Amino acid sequence: MDLDQLRYYTRWHAFVNEDRYRAPADPWATVRIDPTDLTHHNQTFRLDRGVGRVEGGDWDIDGREPFRETAAYRSIRGREDGDAWEETPIYRRAAERFEAGERVRGYESIEEYRQVRCEYLDDLIRSIEEDGYRPNTEVGHEPASGENAFETAYAHRLEPIVAIGRDGEMQLCEGFHRASIASVLGIDRIPVNVLCRHEEWQRVRDRIATDPSVVRGPDAPIDRRDHPDLRGLLPDASE
Repeated sequence: MDLDQLRYYTRWHAFVNEDRYRAPADPWATVRIDPTDLTHHNQTFRLDRGVGRVEGGDWDIDGREPFRETAAYRSIRGREDGDAWEETPIYRRAAERFEAGERVRGYESIEEYRQVRCEYLDDLIRSIEEDGYRPNTEVGHEPASGENAFETAYAHRLEPIVAIGRDGEMQLCEGFHRASIASVLGIDRIPVNVLCRHEEWQRVRDRIATDPSVVRGPDAPIDRRDHPDLRGLLPDASE
């Protein structure tokens, strides 16, 4: 992914949002969420078109899929339950692609994938299990292989990336393995970057920023007053 392109589009979205909305979010700011609340993922948006965008439409409905049915989540769940890597969906899928003559995540053989990628995931599981989830911004990104362009891509230096639907649902877009590990291990909170907010959700943010008291009224735009994407807009999100 072209980092300059990512930054360019992110700046462009920020400029548009500042002009269009009353409560635009810092596009690079993270939001802390409970990873066990992640129930869907969404692959609608390309990351290289910038983070922090606002989009209308039905992408949050038409594009969402069950997160816990993904190969990444089921593989991490299986690994925690004692499965060998060879028994996991991501390994079996990788083996099929190698047999078809493809490269997988920049690796050239199933042996290299097993030795480097799977060992990296085992180390990541142990690290999060023993030390908790440490944000990339604090510890720096340590790729599975420094010689693999896929593993060193800038996207992997960000936190897991989500899109926020019209009703405030967090839908995972990138960072499936880290999010899966955190969810399976029951980590309380992890930071996420926000790729996109639905325009209707942005209107909720705008309305609350204009009058925070609306969250306590009979016509409150959202039931959960402690929604992680609203905390910076409310005087006391716990009220």
